[in-house]
Amino acid sequence: MATGDPSEMAANRNSVSQSLTIALITFVMLTFVLAITSYLLYRRGTDASNAAQSAQADAAKAQTEMRKAVDDRAKLLQILGYPDDKAVADIETETTEAFEKRFGDYRDDAKAYTRLTDWLMTAVKSKDEALKNLNAEKASMEQGKDKALTDSRNRQDELERLLAKQQADAEAERKAFNDNRAEYEQLVKRLEDDLKKANAAADRFNLVVEEIAKARDYLAPERQTRFQAQPPEERMTTVFEELRDRERSLARQNEVLADLRVADRALQDQVLAATPKDDRIDGFDGRIVSVNEFDRSVLIDVGSTASLPRGLVMNVFDPSDPQPPIGSRKGVIEVIDIEGPSLARARIRKQATRDPLLAGDGIATSLWAPGRALETVFVGFMQVDADAGQDQDTLTRLVQRYGGTVEPAVSPATDMVVDGGLPRIAAAGLDKASGWRAADEKRREKQLAEARRLGIRVVGLDRFLDMMGLDRESFDATSLAGPGGR
Repeated sequence: MATGDPSEMAANRNSVSQSLTIALITFVMLTFVLAITSYLLYRRGTDASNAAQSAQADAAKAQTEMRKAVDDRAKLLQILGYPDDKAVADIETETTEAFEKRFGDYRDDAKAYTRLTDWLMTAVKSKDEALKNLNAEKASMEQGKDKALTDSRNRQDELERLLAKQQADAEAERKAFNDNRAEYEQLVKRLEDDLKKANAAADRFNLVVEEIAKARDYLAPERQTRFQAQPPEERMTTVFEELRDRERSLARQNEVLADLRVADRALQDQVLAATPKDDRIDGFDGRIVSVNEFDRSVLIDVGSTASLPRGLVMNVFDPSDPQPPIGSRKGVIEVIDIEGPSLARARIRKQATRDPLLAGDGIATSLWAPGRALETVFVGFMQVDADAGQDQDTLTRLVQRYGGTVEPAVSPATDMVVDGGLPRIAAAGLDKASGWRAADEKRREKQLAEARRLGIRVVGLDRFLDMMGLDRESFDATSLAGPGGR
């Protein structure tokens, strides 16, 4: 196919045949024109067809691209979470609001999710780095904490050991302090007791001084003037001189009385009747709480019924006189039962019709003291019945029945000495007292002298029997009417 270029066609034509005529040239030219015209028409149709085909291809391509764009838009909307019919303007508005509301730190003007993703990834990486650093610091801190905890536990164990040692030391010091305090308290108590004893001794000494001063009126006239000017210790010497003189006088009188007792019973009774009776009790041992006239019994309070024996005989006195004479008693009672730590029941053995026993009356006995046994010593010829033998064994059993004891010799612990006197040979019509020796008489004199020296109370046998509510008629050769037997 010709290229359609006129200059080339003309050149070809001129070179083929210059001899052709103008007709040929015209023919050729017409042919050429026709050919050109045909070619151009064909080319134009071909181009149009090609253009149509190309347009169809472009249209198909554009439609494909459009469908792909629609799919991509739908997919993009799906990825972004928007519905397919969501307008772009609405998406853009919501995106802007979402960026401003949710991602305030995002400062890029283009509100694109890819950039946001990059920004978020950068932020996440930064946060991850920070988190890694924090975890590293945490791990380091954990290690430090474990080490610190171990050190703390070791320190705590050390402190506990130190505390235990300090507590042990404190306990030892506390024990030592308590021991020292106990010793100190004992020392203080001993000192207080010593002080009390010293004060009591001082009080007793002052009382002794006062009592010694009262002895002036009992001294002989020639000693009274000298006694008044003497200090207490020298006054005692003067009193002892007076007592020794009186002792010698009493010894001489006792010798005379002993001779009278042996010589004649009637004369002896006459002398005793002429002797002043100033035998008073030392004090009351209790009192009558109540009187039961129906069974003739009384309830008594003796302070403590410790060692109080049943059958003990006690005398009843008017309480107006704290130390009444023995002969002024109102009646005699006998303990029959213990009713409490301080109360006992006693029956009335004897009372005056005109002076009955009353609540509040004082009671006294020389045969008992709370919490201790009465210690008695018998001297002389202890005869209570009509035979010639002594009755010391019978009297000893009687004392023991009251809870007392009988000792062979006088001592500071002796409570009472019972003097049976010399044997009553003439009264019994006998020539010789059974079982009596000269050594017994010497023993009697020695024991009586010791009792006088110690200031121990000495009573006759009749007085002793009276303390127990008995008399000589209560005895015979074979039986003894003891407590409760009358």
